[in-house]
Amino acid sequence: MRVISPKKLRLFWSNPRHAGSETPLRAWYQVVKSADWTCFADVRTTYHSADLVGNKVVFNVGGNKYRLIAVIDYEGHKLFVRFVLTHEEYDTGQWKSDTFGEDWKPRSREKLAPPTPRGAKNRTDQRSRRKGRRKKRE
Repeated sequence: MRVISPKKLRLFWSNPRHAGSETPLRAWYQVVKSADWTCFADVRTTYHSADLVGNKVVFNVGGNKYRLIAVIDYEGHKLFVRFVLTHEEYDTGQWKSDTFGEDWKPRSREKLAPPTPRGAKNRTDQRSRRKGRRKKRE
């Protein structure tokens, strides 16, 4: 998975109030970076304590001291870190008002034309080049 905004993790652990959070957050980041999740069930096999709340996944990090809220785009293999909170901050519930990702639509699975091998001539490219040369001569 590609973790979007690891900066939020760094900002959290660099705060003196959250001393001791760097090691568990780095460990979480390394696991997620190498993960290949396709659905929430895959997340649960890696993190048994992960919960699905609406469209967000809530991870317990650091022995349940910290909560990490993320939105996962399984098809795009992206995880968006929305919040890193202490357990007390999580209990206030202010993070629930975040609407990020609620309006996502499933991606269309259009088949793309296979790429042209290098050095292969494409007739439409040749025609357009000829037309361009004619215009320059006139």
